[in-house]
Amino acid sequence: MIMDSQYKPYPIGIENFEKLRNKGCVYVDKTDYINLMIQQGGYYLLCRPRRFGKSLFLSTIEAFFEGKRELFEGLAITKYDYDWEPSPVLHLNLVNVNASDPAKFEEGLGLQFEEWEAKYGVTKVPKDSASRFKKIIQTAYERTGKQVVILVDEYDKPLVSYIDDEEMKEKFRNILKPIYSNLKGCDKYIRMGLLTGVSRFSRLSIFSDINNLHDISFSEQYAAICGITEEEMLANFQYGIQQLAETNNLTYDEAVASLKANYDGYHFTENCPDIYNPFSLLSALQESKVDNYWFATGTPTFLLKAAISEDEALIDFLSTEAPQGTLSQIDAYSDDPVPLMFQTGYLTIKGYDPDLETYMLGVPNREVEHGIFNGLLPLCSHMSARKSANFINKFVSLLRSGRPEDFLEQLQSFLADIPYDLTAKKPEIYFENNLYIIFKMLGFSVQTEYRTSRGRIDILITTPKYIYVIELKLDGSAEDALRQIDEKGYATPFTADSRQLYRIGINLSSSTHSLTDWLIRS
Repeated sequence: MIMDSQYKPYPIGIENFEKLRNKGCVYVDKTDYINLMIQQGGYYLLCRPRRFGKSLFLSTIEAFFEGKRELFEGLAITKYDYDWEPSPVLHLNLVNVNASDPAKFEEGLGLQFEEWEAKYGVTKVPKDSASRFKKIIQTAYERTGKQVVILVDEYDKPLVSYIDDEEMKEKFRNILKPIYSNLKGCDKYIRMGLLTGVSRFSRLSIFSDINNLHDISFSEQYAAICGITEEEMLANFQYGIQQLAETNNLTYDEAVASLKANYDGYHFTENCPDIYNPFSLLSALQESKVDNYWFATGTPTFLLKAAISEDEALIDFLSTEAPQGTLSQIDAYSDDPVPLMFQTGYLTIKGYDPDLETYMLGVPNREVEHGIFNGLLPLCSHMSARKSANFINKFVSLLRSGRPEDFLEQLQSFLADIPYDLTAKKPEIYFENNLYIIFKMLGFSVQTEYRTSRGRIDILITTPKYIYVIELKLDGSAEDALRQIDEKGYATPFTADSRQLYRIGINLSSSTHSLTDWLIRS
């Protein structure tokens, strides 16, 4: 097992703070945020993408309120004046509760309630889940004489599981809403509460009874509460970065740049520092290999389907704008998948216009981009993942070996096999999306809408030996496309490059949804 600078193992898959500390794992100290939450008081909602450390943070809070000071030696929170007297903690974990149907879900809740009822000696147990939870809170307070800390892990799990099934979502909402309403009804018995999840369902639908819930998901103070900043990475993982560099024949700075390109780039507020995906970063350091770790743990098929069912082109959908208020709710998911794409980590904040109160959104990094397009190609092409991947491998081989004529013939054949009338609202957009996905999947340095001093190149592909400057025309001619490359001087910036340059004009047909003709000049 790879260790880091002080020979500590990486806590990949460890979400229990006590276990992490007892095993001597490297730990990025987030305990200052616990002090901040205690000082501000009240009930908090924190939403972050999956695998971003929410469960570990809840476990850290649990250990703190249980008075386990020995686990916090050397951490930031020990500089504050706390008595470390234990408080009752009710940590409701919905991560592993069976949500296949409402009855099984309530049964799973009941198993957690039974443990607390036994621990605090609850008698005359009510039948419904909300009343049981209320009785547990009251009894824990009465038996210990201390206010209770409420922690809920993945508060929204059943709602997200049925995001595109309004009937099932409503059934789970009716179970959860009265349970969470206890945060208001039992306020005098509760010291603090924190609910974590992936998404933000509107207060009207699930939190309407809680008028003092502080949503810190968009708070600048808490922007880096989960995930790892670049400063934290460089301070805690120097040994792992050096190992990654040596294993892959890179310099230290090149290894840092590779990690940044693949796992950095998340922003949860307009002034948020760059945040790295902690799961992918730690996995890459442990394996000394940059790979697509986070996306491999779950593919958001329903989100990808929503993306390609939109009327707008993917290039616009994955680089879009959104008014500030629209990113905080997803109850209108069926009308717009962008808020959920943001909340689940597939889009992130790239900029903010304070005058218009509008966010500019984009894909966070290379890992997410690869995962999105790798999942989209089979959906768009209606081919198996294996078959579509084989086509991409052929495309890569042909471009790498400087055979653009053969590449374009293969591309024409690929596009001709796609039934564009199956799911497209607008076939021409569906057609453009397929081209965009294919070029993004090639794995080279592929840039669309590449800016030059005299205009934008539709597609620029660079390989170790070749450069391809490509201009597309829809229902025009390959001659017009090639003429634009020459008249606009699109190839001029690359004339001094030692690689062989190809200028390619392509004509596309909106009726046949394929390439009709092309011209290639070297």
